[in-house]
Amino acid sequence: MKNLSFKEQLELLERINDYFQNEKQDELDVENALEIYKKALDILTYAREKLVNLKEEKAQIDEKYEKIKSQLSESAGID
Repeated sequence: MKNLSFKEQLELLERINDYFQNEKQDELDVENALEIYKKALDILTYAREKLVNLKEEKAQIDEKYEKIKSQLSESAGID
């Protein structure tokens, strides 16, 4: 699951959600449903981790950008 992209993880979660939404309650295989539910929880955990990591990476990029922008502004003022 960790190797999947965030988008792929969301797509899997949507398919799992569709399974539970479309499956008739009297036809639901409880054991299979429990395994699918566990898998969904794993996917949610990995997706959340990935989202946190992506946000941290973006914050680092933003910080570098602001530093470069500030340096360029200072250089332009000196010239």
